[in-house]
Amino acid sequence: MLKQHIINDPYVRHLGISIDRVDDGFASCSLVVKDYMFNFLGAVHGGLVFSLADAAFSAASNSDHRPSFALDVSGSFLKTAALGDVIRAEARRIHTTRRTGVYRMDVFKGDELIATFNGTVFRKQPS
Repeated sequence: MLKQHIINDPYVRHLGISIDRVDDGFASCSLVVKDYMFNFLGAVHGGLVFSLADAAFSAASNSDHRPSFALDVSGSFLKTAALGDVIRAEARRIHTTRRTGVYRMDVFKGDELIATFNGTVFRKQPS
């Protein structure tokens, strides 16, 4: 059910992100790099890489507590990808409490790490 909600997210669909796997506290998403996804310096746009990681973050954090809302994300861009490359983001739960969850999101080109992020979510409690 959750995977279907994420697949139907208009922004995720617009970017061509595939939701490949959603488990308890884990998600994996991927996309194929297209020619319009580069910035003016010729590197894959950081916003695209972040959006891929964020889709995985949302799926992972909502797979173990729904609804969960991002409070904070920080990260580093390490390398870029090339036209036609498949890039994949994996998000996994690192720590959780009743009110918050911490996740790590890694973005790969093949087995090569190209970006890494850490994020915290607020876990909304039923009213």
